[in-house]
Amino acid sequence: MNSLRTVQAEILDGLAPDCPEAIASRRDLRVINRLMGGERWLGRELRGLRRAGERVLEIGAGEGTLARALDVPANELAALDLAPRPAAWPAGAEWHQSDVLAFAGWSRQPVVVANLFLHHFSAETLGRIGAELNRHARVVLISEPLRARRSATLFRLLCPIIGAHAVTRHDGRVRIEAGFRGRELPDLLGLAPAHWQTTVEETALAGYRMKAVRRA
Repeated sequence: MNSLRTVQAEILDGLAPDCPEAIASRRDLRVINRLMGGERWLGRELRGLRRAGERVLEIGAGEGTLARALDVPANELAALDLAPRPAAWPAGAEWHQSDVLAFAGWSRQPVVVANLFLHHFSAETLGRIGAELNRHARVVLISEPLRARRSATLFRLLCPIIGAHAVTRHDGRVRIEAGFRGRELPDLLGLAPAHWQTTVEETALAGYRMKAVRRA
């Protein structure tokens, strides 16, 4: 495991959503996500941090599975992704089909969450996303892969158990090598301690979780 973070293209990102390889890999990801527990953690933290009436934006929402599971009224829920609005997306909730760097609606998003999304980006891009969070957000909750030798080992052991597709096996390694450790993510986002109270957790099941709340 390289101690330096490396960002590479993932095969799944270049596949048509309805091709068999993409369907199989998304199935694997749903299993891995459940085991890592990142979505459950995001939901628990959000319940204790979101103020009444605050809009919640999920960036990199994919099929909208996480956002739909959050305990947030539809009219206070928004999602951002390159993909079009899913058929199951709730009426009254906003869906923004946009590149994260082209999104113009940050000022209306006081609470931002993401699950397995920010590892796709370089340090420069993370700095640009962080600049928007610094200007507009009050709470930021992020769940990502932990870049560590044990993450690679656990993933290698898990793949034959769940019958992981070859795309999943490749992309899982890429995700881990692009993951985070220690204070990397808040530092890359530019969430300065003078303005943000941030905590980072590295879980036993290869998860990296960052909670950031703007100081009063």
